[in-house]
Amino acid sequence: MFPKSRLPMKPMRPAPQVAPSSGAFFLCPMSCMPAVSEADRLQQQALYAWAYQQAREVVKPSLLERDLLAVWN
Repeated sequence: MFPKSRLPMKPMRPAPQVAPSSGAFFLCPMSCMPAVSEADRLQQQALYAWAYQQAREVVKPSLLERDLLAVWN
């Protein structure tokens, strides 16, 4: 319909695994942290681990982007 409006697809490279820099963190004394029970802390840690895993699944390239059979030209 509008051939000029379509952009050609380019192969995508996988994103490099980047580690956070040491400047991204700062020290916080434990006296500044709110008091929570051990059960609450473990529940929050499990929630963060689940969210991190979900975020990694979203960032993973799709089957077409992975080019499993290496036949796409």
